[in-house]
Amino acid sequence: MIGKKGREIIVLIFLLIWSSINSNLWSSPIQISPGVKFGGGLSNIFGQDTFEQQWQISAAAGIFLDIMMSKSIHLQPEIFWFRKGSKTTLSQDQLSYQEKLFLDYLQIPLYLKLYFLDSHRFRFYIYGGPAIAFNLKARLKVTFDGLNESVEVYNLKGNDFLLSSGIGTEFRIRPGSLLLEFRYEEGLKSVSTDIQSDIKNRNLSIIAGYKF
Repeated sequence: MIGKKGREIIVLIFLLIWSSINSNLWSSPIQISPGVKFGGGLSNIFGQDTFEQQWQISAAAGIFLDIMMSKSIHLQPEIFWFRKGSKTTLSQDQLSYQEKLFLDYLQIPLYLKLYFLDSHRFRFYIYGGPAIAFNLKARLKVTFDGLNESVEVYNLKGNDFLLSSGIGTEFRIRPGSLLLEFRYEEGLKSVSTDIQSDIKNRNLSIIAGYKF
C-alpha cells in the first residue's frame, strides 16, 4: 500500500498540475506536440525482503505528448515500454551463482514540466510526477556453474505505482527539437503478491528523444 507520505506527494503533484491548468487554460493557447523517446540505464529492486541486489541494465522506448500550458509550464503524458530488474551474484570457491530478474512494464506517467534558462537554441527543464506501470512479463534467469535456466516469475503484482523526476535539455532544430533527459524513479508500493513482503522498483535512465 502507498504510505501517508506518498499520498501527500501525489496530492501535491495533482494540485500543482490543476493549478497550472486553471491559471493558463484561458490566458494562453494550448499547443500539443507529439514525440518519441528511447534510452536505457540501470535498475534495481529494494526493500526489506531483498538480498544483496545489484544494478541491472535497463532499456526504455515510448511516445509522448508535450502540452504547452504557457511558455514555461508544460504537461507531458507518456506511454513507455520499460525493461527493469536486478541481479544477484554469489561466489564460493570456484563456483558462481547468479540470478538476473527481468521485468517488462508498460508505464504511463504524467509529468509537470517547468522550463528555465531559455536561450535561442537551448532550453533546460525539470519535471516530475506519478506513473502507473502494468506488468507485461517477469522472468528469472539463473546461471550456475556454467549452466543457464530461465523461468517465469508469477509472484509479482500486475501493476506498480511510482514517482519519478528528472532534468532535461531541449535543442531546437527545424522542424522540431532534440531532447536529452536524466530521470530517476522509485516505486511507492511493494510489487510482491506476498502481503508481508517488501520489494520495490527503482530506476536511473538517460533518455533521448525527438519532439515534432
